[in-house]
Amino acid sequence: MQTQPTIEPGTELIARARLICGTQHVLTDPVVLSTYRSDGIKRDGPLPLAAILPGSASEVAGVVAACADAEIAWTARGAGTSTSGVALPAAGQVLIVLTRMRRILRGRDADGEMTLEPGVPLAALQRLSAARWVSEAGLAGTVGGHVALTPGLGALTALELVDREGRLVRFDSRAPGYDVVGAFCGSRGRAGIAVSLSLRLEGRP
Repeated sequence: MQTQPTIEPGTELIARARLICGTQHVLTDPVVLSTYRSDGIKRDGPLPLAAILPGSASEVAGVVAACADAEIAWTARGAGTSTSGVALPAAGQVLIVLTRMRRILRGRDADGEMTLEPGVPLAALQRLSAARWVSEAGLAGTVGGHVALTPGLGALTALELVDREGRLVRFDSRAPGYDVVGAFCGSRGRAGIAVSLSLRLEGRP
């Protein structure tokens, strides 16, 4: 009786990610991956198993679900400008890189609120807002990264979140009950990946 070859979980995950995001958006070449070993303070970490660049909320959900099925941990990454080390992978992890998700999903409404994808550069948000969001030195970052690293960010009013199982859920700070939106600010990706963020652009961030 012929036995079937065993497929390593990492190999299967990479194959699924290529089906979800497109082969060109799943990076496995060690030379290319070396770009993702450092953050804003150039701290070298191990090479990730892969860097996966989804282009939509459904692709993020699909990749996270594939990671859960393969029991492979992931780390979310924006522009990689942070100095906290939270966007650096551990050995055997994949990076889910959100820089392709740069769309404005809903333009500013009468209340000064706008909905953005997490990869929108902070410099672009600064141009759209009457409020000063970050210092000049921080403008190279992304909206999603800024929210994930900034506790008490009162300007965030709602978000869509992909949880650790790959489920897409929506939260609104104005809904009754526990304020998940407020708790997400400063959570450093531990609560999941925000795939859309509604921000009040007037007044203090």
